[in-house]
Amino acid sequence: MKFAIWLATLLGVITMVTAAAVNSSAVNSNAGKNPLLYSGAFPRWSDIKPSHVQPAVQQLIAEELASVELLEQDLARMSANITFDRLFKPLTQLRLRLDAVFGQIDHLSSVVDTPERRKAVDAITPSRVAFELHLGQSKPIYNAVKQLKDTSVIWQKLNPTQQRIVTITLKDYENSGVGLPEDKKKRFNAISDQLSQLTTNFSSNVLDSTMAFKLLVTNKSELDGLEETTLAVAAEKAKDAGHPSATAESGPWLLTLDYNTYVAVLSFAKNRDLRKNFYIAYRSIASSGKSDNTGIINQILALRKELAVILGYKNYAEEKFTYKMATFNSASSLMEQLINDSRAVAVEENAQVTQFARNVSEDKGLELKWWDIAYWSERQKEHLFHIKQERLREYLPLPLVIKGLFQLAHKLYGINVQLASGALPVWHKDVQVYAVSDANSTKPFAYFYADLFARPGSKQGGAWVQPLWDAAKYWRAPSPAAAAAKATKAAASNSTNSRTASVIWTPSLAKAESDWLNSAPYQLPIAVLISNQNPPAGGKPSLMSLNDAGTLFHEFGHALQHMLSKSKQGLTSGMRNIEWDAVETPSQMQEKWVYDKNMFNSIARHWNTNESVPSWMFDAIKSLKTYRQGNAFSYQLTLAMTDLILHSSYDPRGKVTPTQIQQQQSARIMPYKPYPGDRQLNNFGHIFGGGYAAGYYRWEPGAEGLGICDKPMLSTHLPWSLVVTDEIKRLRAYWCTGL
Repeated sequence: MKFAIWLATLLGVITMVTAAAVNSSAVNSNAGKNPLLYSGAFPRWSDIKPSHVQPAVQQLIAEELASVELLEQDLARMSANITFDRLFKPLTQLRLRLDAVFGQIDHLSSVVDTPERRKAVDAITPSRVAFELHLGQSKPIYNAVKQLKDTSVIWQKLNPTQQRIVTITLKDYENSGVGLPEDKKKRFNAISDQLSQLTTNFSSNVLDSTMAFKLLVTNKSELDGLEETTLAVAAEKAKDAGHPSATAESGPWLLTLDYNTYVAVLSFAKNRDLRKNFYIAYRSIASSGKSDNTGIINQILALRKELAVILGYKNYAEEKFTYKMATFNSASSLMEQLINDSRAVAVEENAQVTQFARNVSEDKGLELKWWDIAYWSERQKEHLFHIKQERLREYLPLPLVIKGLFQLAHKLYGINVQLASGALPVWHKDVQVYAVSDANSTKPFAYFYADLFARPGSKQGGAWVQPLWDAAKYWRAPSPAAAAAKATKAAASNSTNSRTASVIWTPSLAKAESDWLNSAPYQLPIAVLISNQNPPAGGKPSLMSLNDAGTLFHEFGHALQHMLSKSKQGLTSGMRNIEWDAVETPSQMQEKWVYDKNMFNSIARHWNTNESVPSWMFDAIKSLKTYRQGNAFSYQLTLAMTDLILHSSYDPRGKVTPTQIQQQQSARIMPYKPYPGDRQLNNFGHIFGGGYAAGYYRWEPGAEGLGICDKPMLSTHLPWSLVVTDEIKRLRAYWCTGL
């Protein structure tokens, strides 16, 4: 980029602007009155309104654009003396401040969705994408990064972390189209803008479609078999929907299509028609009317492929695998090996559950439909292990599980986790804020927000951790460059010059910016931990299933990775720049502790009597871990292979549809025929609304239930290397034993 020298009428204010920038509001923690730009210790969640989004983003982009321009001009003047800090301190500041603001916007969209918030987010999406492209296609910055990599004298002086940052940043710039000719860059940018909007629309459609399904039941016999917890939650939903006298015992009961209710109906409802209706409804989410995602899926796949081809890749998968430890071929080989192992197990499992259903029902010709499998599997589980989910829930009250989880963290990592002091702002009354400190200190070094209960209609389903603020030295406030640009623009507006004013490099401004960056305060890391379990109901605390407990442990592993980071570089803090097929490892390690006997005994006591879990029950629980793992893993493999095919060999212009691809994979991997009306892809947010595209294969290996752990070690069992190293052997041991 070349920068114009403004007319003489502006030159007289440059020195004045530079001096003002040093003592300006650049370090003012309030950053105006917009709560999204507040740079105090905690976000002002309760103050943030949809009306704040657009002005905050406009101000943020204008301020950070000035920082980019000053950096580009600075690089042009020091091309022979570029250092890592001179380049990456401002880049880190840029990235972390942008993410701190956009992180709040994205988070609120996922947990308190409203039409007004959607409209606000839609309005800022084009400018957000345009700025990211402007930054990612900066030739001066790219050339400087490349110079660090290509100059051996400089490169050899960088430590491994710095070299990693340089290497990944180069890749980021190249995959952002920095080297494209102008005609291709224009098309690349247009596609990027379209994809951002399409993925947002996809997620909104899923939420709207899920929210639209409501079934009010007044006859309790129709709900025969459902757990007391499910009935209590359904009664609370009915109260919220205008039935104030609703009770778990007498109803009415409002059933929604959130995942907890769906699983409960499929697993426990004796009413076969009810199970069928729920199965079809869930498998049809976002597949009709205004919320139909079919066309969006086709557009996303076509645009992703075009984007990758413009960059010089064969397909989108090839591009995405540049950010993974595996290669496409090794990941595909792993999937095929696991398909062979899992399908044989799954077929046997289904034969067993079918025979069990026939014996119990005394119907020798009974053929299980798709909506029957979960129900009869649950009955078989109860028969084999003498344990019912509802009874197990009674021993897993959320407060006790959280207490045990934090005690485990204390033992493993030497940290204390407790409720944060003071009335901190939150986005919903159920949200809790926790402070994390070293065991020998009362001073917190991190915080996280926990939002654990389902809110169908306003909160996205699933569970996740979002790093909000990073453990690093940076400002969450505008820079001296931003203040200089603002003052220069103000001066220009009072002159006869019609040009748009911008920041202009001067030695004093460059020094002010450098001093400002060097004096940046250390920011404590903050994360948000989200899940969607049943809320308290019927006078009882939130009672967790074994899966709920595992999910909480899993997500806490992600939060720990963010909060316990010791990296001295902001761009490698927490989960930043970790290969996408490795980022699940800490959370999977944490999750396995649920099945440790001592750990389980510490979190499992009856919510009312405080009775501990009988020893036979824990033995049964450990056995449950591998129950029907062939089916569970075959299902995950179906999704993983569908994802890889759709982003590699699939032709968006061909006659075969994405749904047909998914059906084909289901037919060859699953132990039963696919449901003809299955439109699951329309609800597959991981790859069409999230970051898992061409990477869903990284999901939980689950190898211990498939007999894989009993086989000789083959390189094809793991995607990371064609050589079976000691590290790979240890990872396999972790998969198979949790040790």
